[in-house]
Amino acid sequence: MPLFEMEATPRGRSRVFLRAQLPFVLAVVFLVGIAGLAQPSTLTAGVVVAGAVLSIIASVLALAVPWERLPRSWMMLVAVLDLLAVALIRAELLPTFPSVSVLAIFPVLWLAYGFPWYGILVGVFGTGFITSFRFVYVGAWPSSPVEWANVVIMPTLVVGVAVIVFVAARHLRRNSRQLARASRAQAEALDEARDTQSVALGIVDTVNAGVIFYDAQGRLEIANARAHRFAELGGFRLDEPPMAGDAVFDADRTSVVPAREQVIPRALAGDAVSDEFEWWGPADAPVAVVASSGRVRRADGDVRGTVIVIYDATVLAETIEVREQFLRTVSHELRTPLTSITGFLDLIDDEVGPEDTRLKRYVDVVTRRTADLSHRVRDLFAASESEKTLHPDDVDLGEIVATAVAEVAAFADARAFLIETAATGPTSARLDGTQVRLAIVELLTNAVKFGIPSSAITVSYGVHDGRAVLAVTNDGPGLGPTEQRRAFDRFYRGSLARSGEIQGFGLGLTTVRAIAVAHGGTVGLDSAPDGRTTVTMDLPAA
Repeated sequence: MPLFEMEATPRGRSRVFLRAQLPFVLAVVFLVGIAGLAQPSTLTAGVVVAGAVLSIIASVLALAVPWERLPRSWMMLVAVLDLLAVALIRAELLPTFPSVSVLAIFPVLWLAYGFPWYGILVGVFGTGFITSFRFVYVGAWPSSPVEWANVVIMPTLVVGVAVIVFVAARHLRRNSRQLARASRAQAEALDEARDTQSVALGIVDTVNAGVIFYDAQGRLEIANARAHRFAELGGFRLDEPPMAGDAVFDADRTSVVPAREQVIPRALAGDAVSDEFEWWGPADAPVAVVASSGRVRRADGDVRGTVIVIYDATVLAETIEVREQFLRTVSHELRTPLTSITGFLDLIDDEVGPEDTRLKRYVDVVTRRTADLSHRVRDLFAASESEKTLHPDDVDLGEIVATAVAEVAAFADARAFLIETAATGPTSARLDGTQVRLAIVELLTNAVKFGIPSSAITVSYGVHDGRAVLAVTNDGPGLGPTEQRRAFDRFYRGSLARSGEIQGFGLGLTTVRAIAVAHGGTVGLDSAPDGRTTVTMDLPAA
């Protein structure tokens, strides 16, 4: 199809006929009809009849021939037939109807607008033919400058108009192509955005969590089914302020969390909520949830909205609760008989005479083993405590470290360890001395258990910028990345502890961390396989 109509279909062919050929043939019929009424003899002129017949033939060809299946330039044949028809009709009617030359504008404009550059060339030659054919028909050429001017003016004006139309058509086609490309790119971007949205919504509906997204004004945009179920448990709706309910409880399951301190209001206020633990639902059957939130920002840094993710942690929370109850029960049930065993051992020891060395040795072994078992039960009891109760006081870090070193001295001497201490700054702080000493003892015990025998263990301590920093360093096999990540987990024992059958429940570092957290501090582990290991406690000094 020509560029006048881009749709290569029969329907497109019909539109070309209606826009290009039909106006021309109607103009021919009108002009010939007027000429016939004014001067009936013109209707019998051969050239007029031939011109009219050619215009009708061209119209039939334009409508009937499947031009959309042929090369684009072939449809120029219709315009050429139109030019020939104009030349024939003009040759007879020009003296009577000078305006007949205007008929040439229809095929010339079509050639200029609807075809590439060669269309305008055909239009120029066709216009020249129309002008020249009149002189051939009458058998006389122009004999004066005025007649020659009349010959030149009409083709020149028509060609000028055709050139303008051709340039405008090229510009229009170029803009149309750019618009088409932009439209296709926009459609592709829209399809991609829809695909991305579909994928995102599919992920949101698939994940085993409640996912909520609010825009920058706090209006709900996205929330999956799980999120709505969580909201129902909490006694509120996600799309109705204040997005907080009266069935949201603290970790103790009894204290109702104030509305402004609940997860969604805090997140919308701009707080970064991280692993917030709450109980949602009726008091007799609440659900444990862990929630986190974050701001979503555009590339320019503007806030797009807030995303909140809520997980159901009921199974995990109840499992931990069962474990805590088990630890408390076991530690209590073991402490009572151990206390009786220790008392009876003391009585037996008093009854054994000094001459019975063999029995005395047996009693000493049982006493030591009972003491070891009592120590393990004490560890279990300490592990069952959810929080450490502190009694802070003004203490000297040097004295605490010295007491802890003395407590493990016998154990260290048995394996030829040398424990060195070093003050790195002022030593006055306000801490719970008993708990800090217990933490240092646990760290020194681990250093002796897992360190290289006959090597040195260093304990450094001091106050820096209002922080009490205590560190225990030893040489040994060290810990890999996985073991470091789990070292502070309750009951975790590394590969060396398991393969070397080193006694312990895996509670030492757990206890150290609990003591540090109770003080509002932190504990860090720096270790490398087959290298040096350092555990550092960083506590507020006041």
